[in-house]
Amino acid sequence: MCDLPTYVLASVVLFSAAFTVSLQSFIGSELWHSVKECYADLESSDQYLFSGLNQPSTSTFGYSRQLPCRGYVSTFFNSIETQKLSLLIHINMAVCCFVLLGKAVISIFFGTLLPLESQHLYDRMLNFLLFKVIFVGAIMDPIWIQIVRLSIWIAVLGFLRIFSLLSKDRFDHLTTMPYIPTAEYNKITLLLCCIFICNLIWYGASFYFFPDSITFLTLEFLPVALDTLQVMTKYFSQLLDQYIEQGFEGKRTINYYAELGTDMLVLGLTLLQYLQLMWMHGMSFGLVDIVLILNVRSVLRNLYRKGMVHRDRWRAMSYVKNRYANATQAELSFRNDDCAICREKMKTAKKLSCGHLFHLHCLHSWIQHHVSKPTCPTCRRPLSPPLNNNSKESNFGSPIIQS
Repeated sequence: MCDLPTYVLASVVLFSAAFTVSLQSFIGSELWHSVKECYADLESSDQYLFSGLNQPSTSTFGYSRQLPCRGYVSTFFNSIETQKLSLLIHINMAVCCFVLLGKAVISIFFGTLLPLESQHLYDRMLNFLLFKVIFVGAIMDPIWIQIVRLSIWIAVLGFLRIFSLLSKDRFDHLTTMPYIPTAEYNKITLLLCCIFICNLIWYGASFYFFPDSITFLTLEFLPVALDTLQVMTKYFSQLLDQYIEQGFEGKRTINYYAELGTDMLVLGLTLLQYLQLMWMHGMSFGLVDIVLILNVRSVLRNLYRKGMVHRDRWRAMSYVKNRYANATQAELSFRNDDCAICREKMKTAKKLSCGHLFHLHCLHSWIQHHVSKPTCPTCRRPLSPPLNNNSKESNFGSPIIQS
């Protein structure tokens, strides 16, 4: 409940004290002398080789010449892991560094956050702590060091994902503004490229640090990479739309299918991850198993709902594309009007039965948010043919014959 400067100052003081005490304890411990004598023994072996004598098979302490000694730094951190209080202080310092880094990223690339963006940021951080670090710690084997290391790895990945989704929120805001300089899109596009590269590097490090948990970590990495690629696609299409003189009319269609494909893949990967956690934990019908089963049910419902929404949207768009003709150049020149949805000049347009003209990709976006009952964006006339006495036709053009 304190402000950021106070938290940073307290974290630095505690870290300095814990690091100093741990270092002094390590220098006077048997681990320090073992590593020191091991390196001395290896130097002695090198002298044997240089003088042409036979190399000893093993050293005094049992270290093989083919297996070099562990370094001082890695041994020091291993000794810290055995001291829970010191380890918690070091982890708190790492969290403090991430907070400062996050503040710097927000200041450089986003400026002042909108109230909705701030709320989403804190909600995602809370959800991450509850459903990732704590939940994984409850499912994994109760090995303190393994849980700490995996939690740190997942925390870094979650840090990257939070800023990837924050970039998505900022894109949704920028698209509602009448004019945004290209530099704003360039900055966040650069940030997304850095996030994606860091994702790849961090995932590559998992092959070295956690070779036994690579399947679990792959299911953690792929959703973050897919979300980042999806947001990058939106920003690249927006930049392409600004660079092309007549605009990039396929922008909204590409964004829609990129978002739909990413959401479906992420839900599928999440389902696989829950099933893997159920297999790792075993079915004992405890509290953890109940939570996993409920999450699996929620993922399946979301997959079904997204599939049905896309089906209805596809039917609606197929009907609009086939039912209504394209506006002629004479009609576009005569009206000399902007699209009522995007407020941009119309080079090509669809002419609805009510006479209003719209971009086809704008109708894509409109129907996406009004898929249950698509209407004209201007006069709210239903995008369906009139009913007669002999037959009825649904909103999406499927005839229903009356008996």
